[in-house]
Amino acid sequence: MVKKLLMVIAVLALLIPAVGCGPAPAETIKIGVVLDLTGDLGAMGNRILNGARLAADEINAAGGVLGKEVELVVEDGATDPATGFDRVKKLVTVDGVEVITGPMITGTSLLAIPYAQEQQVPLITPSATGIPLSEVEGTEWFFRTCLRDDAQGMVLADVIVDKGYTRLATIVLDNTYGKGLETAIVERLDDVGWQGEHVVSIHYAEGTKDYRTELQQIKDSSPDVVFACTYCDDGIIVFKQALDLGLDEIAWLGCDGNYGSGLFAEPGSAEFMEKAFVAGTRTVGAGSKYDEFSAAYELAYGEAPQVYCDTMYDAVWAAANAIEAAGVYDGEAIRVALTGLEFEGATGPISFNELGDRTSGLFEIWEVVEDATTETGYANAQIEVVTWIS
Repeated sequence: MVKKLLMVIAVLALLIPAVGCGPAPAETIKIGVVLDLTGDLGAMGNRILNGARLAADEINAAGGVLGKEVELVVEDGATDPATGFDRVKKLVTVDGVEVITGPMITGTSLLAIPYAQEQQVPLITPSATGIPLSEVEGTEWFFRTCLRDDAQGMVLADVIVDKGYTRLATIVLDNTYGKGLETAIVERLDDVGWQGEHVVSIHYAEGTKDYRTELQQIKDSSPDVVFACTYCDDGIIVFKQALDLGLDEIAWLGCDGNYGSGLFAEPGSAEFMEKAFVAGTRTVGAGSKYDEFSAAYELAYGEAPQVYCDTMYDAVWAAANAIEAAGVYDGEAIRVALTGLEFEGATGPISFNELGDRTSGLFEIWEVVEDATTETGYANAQIEVVTWIS
């Protein structure tokens, strides 16, 4: 009898803790982050990540979101679309995030958008500028704090016209980003009735370590201006070899992909950019809000923010503001809140159209200058800021 009683008590002891138990409430609000921290965009991606961290620190210092601290769950897309997509899936299925800031590049975003729609998890990219991202199934789950390539292409085409160039050569990454930006420039030139000629178009593979054949084609076509759409590591090789071939005597144009101190790490690349680049473009902020962001970033990380650090900062704030507006940590509710979101970011007013594209913003036209105060001895310098409105 004693043994039976003890057995009943033991069974009850096992059952009691289970009564009324369910999933423990989350202690933090998770915001997923997919940036390219290794590969050709690694130097840029790590700086962009600091923009996300700064935003999270400020949000938490102000009380967090829905009464909880924001937690960034960071994954490395490795500058590879397949890897980046795998990281997106990991954030959703393993970490249980309901909103992701990223991906960083167009290729990863093309793979991730249909998945985001299926899983009902909105994406907010700081830097995927490809035009096709507004045209794929599920684009209503994809938001951008950067501006699209067609807007950047318009600015670059206007530079070509304003400076009177008549023989354009292009050398761009053989991917959606590179070819899309090239197309945007050419179409804008056609629209404004440009009387020049597109003398050669080169699409190069990112992983190649020798571009002399392609660069010789450019030289043989006798252009008076060359547009280059590169990432960092491949751009270093392109520009160093262009210097060896004497192509620094021709005017070159750049873009957001080859903006930043990473391109100055190799002396030949830095020298070529300082000699040859007459202008480049990137999304940028201006005004007191940007000045506050820039000062805070430099205080926290010991250097001025570079390309897309500000749009990443705005992306994290957009996610936090949408979660707060939704009143619940749920992907569909966050997406709905994003569609009606309006706030002042580091890069100006943030709001999105029906495609998730940003409705207005600023482009900086930049050049490369020698600067003894920088670690590399070279720095990007602003020429002017152009307002773009959709």
